[in-house]
Amino acid sequence: MSDKRNMHRPAQRKKQVSRKELVLFTRIKAVFCMFLFAVAVVVCVKVVQGLTQSNAIATTPQNAGAVDDNAAQQADVPADPPKQTQAPESTPDDSVKETEQTKKNGKDVTEKGYTIETIDGITYVDGVVIANKSYPLPKDYDPGFSEEAQAAFDKLSADAYNDGIYLFICSGYRSYEMQDELYNSYVADWGKKKADTFSARPGYSEHQTGFAMDINDASDSFIGTPEAEWLEKHCTDYGFIIRYKKDKESITGYKYEPWHIRYLGVKLAKKVEKSGLCLEEYFGIDSHYAEDDKKTKD
Repeated sequence: MSDKRNMHRPAQRKKQVSRKELVLFTRIKAVFCMFLFAVAVVVCVKVVQGLTQSNAIATTPQNAGAVDDNAAQQADVPADPPKQTQAPESTPDDSVKETEQTKKNGKDVTEKGYTIETIDGITYVDGVVIANKSYPLPKDYDPGFSEEAQAAFDKLSADAYNDGIYLFICSGYRSYEMQDELYNSYVADWGKKKADTFSARPGYSEHQTGFAMDINDASDSFIGTPEAEWLEKHCTDYGFIIRYKKDKESITGYKYEPWHIRYLGVKLAKKVEKSGLCLEEYFGIDSHYAEDDKKTKD
């Protein structure tokens, strides 16, 4: 007969977990998993960096010590400067000065090193307006006679008069149209080849600059006169030069004209006169009509 005394005892109940405890447990478990994941990521990164550095070392050439500028800048390490020999500090000669001026100003220079530029069709050499057979003036260039040149001549003529010499302007400023009429009249009388030795073609006349003038008598009869001698001796004191000198015909393009003077200002006029050169030689420019140069080459 079996013992049935315990059959009527109530079953022992399991302990119940509260909702609050369950939530706390879940949060702790999530934090722990995140910690393990972070540790795993850090370990992987370290492993990858180590492999990359190993590959870089293995593939670096033996002369890898020459670091280029870009890599050095990225690593905040200054790159070695290029090996150059610094020019000794010294005073450059004239040719060096001319080269530096050309680079600095970006302008052309003559063979003597003077700056030459063309503005609105007008050629300037070292700031001086030039008109000769190589450098024409625009047809509409009409500056009139220079007041500065006129004032200088007035003083010149007054001082000459005190020395018993009478000087006056027989031909001063000429426009393009005036020169055209005058030149063509000479061509009609003497022919083109002869006229080109003593008269400028329209647009090429120095009279159109407003700085040139003919004194007393624009002809060979003026040569050797006391007026011509006084003018040649003293004109630079007032800023003028005898523009077309004797024995310079092949350079200026014109015959000797002691009556034709050009205003440059006292300082420059004295420099040109002291040099013994005509204006073309002094500046290092030529004076030839383009069509004549072409015929010569042909």
